[in-house]
Amino acid sequence: MLKFFRKIRYNLISKNKTGKYIKYALGEIILVVIGILIALQINNWNGNRKDVILEKEYLTRLKSDLEYDQSLLKRITINRYERKVECLEKGKAYNQGNYIIKDTLQFLDDIGYGGVFGNVNWSLNTNTYNELISTGNLRKIKSDSLRNNIITYYENSNAYQISGRDYISGYINFVNSLRPYNSKNKESDIVFDTPTMLKHLKTEEYYRLANLELTLAHSVTNFADKLIQQSQELVNSIETALKD
Repeated sequence: MLKFFRKIRYNLISKNKTGKYIKYALGEIILVVIGILIALQINNWNGNRKDVILEKEYLTRLKSDLEYDQSLLKRITINRYERKVECLEKGKAYNQGNYIIKDTLQFLDDIGYGGVFGNVNWSLNTNTYNELISTGNLRKIKSDSLRNNIITYYENSNAYQISGRDYISGYINFVNSLRPYNSKNKESDIVFDTPTMLKHLKTEEYYRLANLELTLAHSVTNFADKLIQQSQELVNSIETALKD
């Protein structure tokens, strides 16, 4: 093809047809420009197609991470909240002389259960979000509002966890220092540990720590509820984006 065009140019020049040659040269330039524009358009189309695929991959992974977070928060916090409060109230009632122990082993287990999720250490899944930030691929998410909502969610999540780490009452350390029994053979230590533990459960210190742990339980559960709600709202937005 190039040889063919060269031959045309040679013939025009050799025959001194300058006007026709200029027209031909302009036409050739136009064809080259058109070819370049078409190539750029194809490259842009391929780039956009790859960006769309990458965006959907990231959104799908984010959705999976968020659903995991919701399941984790429900399992370690929400689903244990009511029993935690019940056990702490039972301990307070015993402290005040308003509860009679019927099953010592069960009572000790209940006192220990009062310390579950005694601090905010949720280990939420931030792998996809961290990758989006570190690679700069967050810009691949076309929707400005969705992109901003993603950033807001993870900033709130981090803030909740940082705030929650300060909510440590001391209840767990207090109780664990009094009941060092073998969970596989509780009866082996009950004779030695029970009198001391029951004595300390009657102290003002225990009552104070139980109240602090109740406050913590309410605060942490409130954090978890808000995060689950925000997470679900973000999941809904992601699902809408994936359908577009």
